[in-house]
Amino acid sequence: AGKEKRLMRDVNHTISKKIVKFATEKGVSVIGLENLSGIRDSTLPKVSKKRRHNHSSWAFRQLQTFIEYKAREAGIITHYVDPSYTSQTCIRCNHISKNNRNRLSFRCEKCGYENNADLIGAMNIEHKTRDYR
Repeated sequence: AGKEKRLMRDVNHTISKKIVKFATEKGVSVIGLENLSGIRDSTLPKVSKKRRHNHSSWAFRQLQTFIEYKAREAGIITHYVDPSYTSQTCIRCNHISKNNRNRLSFRCEKCGYENNADLIGAMNIEHKTRDYR
């Protein structure tokens, strides 16, 4: 357990460092993060039994904490947004539907726009963060 925790901490430090470095290089003033409270409860039933251990042991909050403090040191604000419907909302026409997302794929049932569902979610979080600025 200790070895796994150290590995997760190191991975989270590496990821957070890259995120903040990217934001700094791009001149970003605010980093948008999903409010992930309750993520394990809401997603665990959807994860296969085989992958459940990896999913439930991932340190989501730790990663966010690392991003927060590294961003603060770089003079960047972190802003938490409600993740509701972010991966079901079309970035072109704003149509929201569960049917827009099928696992990793996104296809808007209204306008036909297609992309990776996680990318759509990230773009919608960016839009919500832009509204904050």
